[in-house]
Amino acid sequence: MIRNKISNIILWILSISFLLITVILLSTTWAAIFFIIPAVLLNPYVNKLLWDKFNFHNKAWIKIISAILPFIFYGIAVPTTSTTPNPNLVSSLPSSAVISSSETSLPSVIPSSSFIPSSSSQAVISSSTAQTIPAVPAVGAKLKVHFIDVGQGDSEFLELPNGQTMLIDAGEAEYGSGIVSYIKGLGHTKIDYLIASHPHADHIGGMATVVNGLNIGKIYMPKKSTTTKTFEGLLTAIKNKGLQVNTAKAGQNLLKAGNLNIDIIAPVNITGDDLNQYSAVIKVTYGANRFLFMGDAGSTSEAQISADVSADVLKVGHHGSNTSTSQTFLNKVRPKYAVIEVGKGNSYGHPTAATLTKLQNIGAAIYRTDNDGTIIFTSDAKTITINKKSATIKQQAPPTASSKSSAASFKAAASKPSTNNNQGITVYIADTGTKYHLSTCRTLKKSKHAISLAEAKAKGYTACGICHPPE
Repeated sequence: MIRNKISNIILWILSISFLLITVILLSTTWAAIFFIIPAVLLNPYVNKLLWDKFNFHNKAWIKIISAILPFIFYGIAVPTTSTTPNPNLVSSLPSSAVISSSETSLPSVIPSSSFIPSSSSQAVISSSTAQTIPAVPAVGAKLKVHFIDVGQGDSEFLELPNGQTMLIDAGEAEYGSGIVSYIKGLGHTKIDYLIASHPHADHIGGMATVVNGLNIGKIYMPKKSTTTKTFEGLLTAIKNKGLQVNTAKAGQNLLKAGNLNIDIIAPVNITGDDLNQYSAVIKVTYGANRFLFMGDAGSTSEAQISADVSADVLKVGHHGSNTSTSQTFLNKVRPKYAVIEVGKGNSYGHPTAATLTKLQNIGAAIYRTDNDGTIIFTSDAKTITINKKSATIKQQAPPTASSKSSAASFKAAASKPSTNNNQGITVYIADTGTKYHLSTCRTLKKSKHAISLAEAKAKGYTACGICHPPE
């Protein structure tokens, strides 16, 4: 009697298990329906019913076969899937860039304020694709971080110790070809990780040229767009090369190989129109050394970051403006070195005296591209050294025999004179927002910075609808 009860309990468990398998796997293939057979034949209640009504009693071998066959059918029916990107995916989508995300779920409708540049350049969400597992850095391998002097803009090129490369931002459009030449001069033809921190022209202006001029692996951009020609030009370049864009947001690990780790730690939960706050913030850890790249992230974004932000080297946010590098945030980072990428004599007053004072008070050694030119940090996973020779070179690190031509190219691009007739017209922008204004505009009560009309347009600002400045 006890033996029969134990046997029935086991059969009930097996029956229910196969029923659950049926329900769960039906979403993947029709073959899952075969799992209902053992669910029925193993059920003691169904067995008794079949015996009473039809004198049918399934023997042990029938039960065993009924349990095995569904797995065989399921194995045959499930197609072999591949994570290899489909090179024809983009070409089948008219006028669109392709955006992938590592999110487990995405809204079915993307708001107009999200990563959709315009009706003629639509963004499409697709699942992220797998890449070859990166190599682990060899013992003694070096990480080199090049803070490239691109005037009033950002561009950081990383030679990773596992042989891969990363580029964060690419300055204004006129610096694109110089950046490509600089990277090639270092012996590289591929960027494995391309990061557009946020869609302002002084960060993504040269990126379309980079996409066109080098082999590109993964691209990351925050899910925030503008309707500027610079931004749409970048999306077009990405589309034309059949590449995908991954949504940059907090919590993503870009690379983990041995003692090398790269994470995106912001944006976290940003809303509103301030594009700077959507900046992708990147933390690179190599052994005992840590680098933090802030883009133009301001105090709003800084306050939302929950990840560990302690770092040896801080790429100071928003060119050293008052809107970034809050004292609370700086107390968490406590950098040994602070790098400010900024143009000499810029009209914004960057970096501000207040930011410089905070950095000095916390004990950070300050490096500036307007004073030092391109700056190169080298890490062996234990110590960090700085290429001080770059302080005497503008627009290019000290050229080697193989990179003299790239130095000349970079200087030529940086010194390219402006022929825009709007260069002499002055307009005004605020610390936040995407509009430029007349000096009398009521929206400039809290902050006001002079800028040429040509520069405002190049950075993606558009005319204010209240004061109606020149267009």
